[in-house]
Amino acid sequence: MSNSSPRLVYLTDRAAQQTSELLASFARRRPSEGVVYWFGIESESFAVVTTLIVPDAQTGPGHLRTSVEANAEAIQFISGTPLVYIGQAHSHPGQHVEHSHTDDVETFACFDGVISVVVPRFGRDGLSLKDCGVYRYLGGQFRHIQNPQQHIQILPAVADLRRGKRR
Repeated sequence: MSNSSPRLVYLTDRAAQQTSELLASFARRRPSEGVVYWFGIESESFAVVTTLIVPDAQTGPGHLRTSVEANAEAIQFISGTPLVYIGQAHSHPGQHVEHSHTDDVETFACFDGVISVVVPRFGRDGLSLKDCGVYRYLGGQFRHIQNPQQHIQILPAVADLRRGKRR
């Protein structure tokens, strides 16, 4: 990660949809927060999320924790690949999308540039950046990002440009 400015993170709309579905799956049986790790490829100026990893997490209506073993399993899964940790998305119960103290200190990995997206309503309504809290680890702490589009952008996964099929 460059010290001057953090890399722009790209996420496809399909990966955003899958992230919200995975977050919502934590709350199917009982109200529970969820977490999805984002791994991908990075260059000097941007990173692209390619892989979603759901760790084995202990969850509840207002909390989640991952063990050292669960995090090691995520790292082992990508070991030997060019994938790197880009960030995570986790859900909160209501519309509150502030990073809590626990979110700040117990996030899987904290190093400059890591992105953390807080998705409201257990992810049940999708992942729309305008409704989420977007945070970036910068200068030794998570900072709330006022202009998320300068840090993360959602791109279409598919563009069907055949005549008569355009959407």
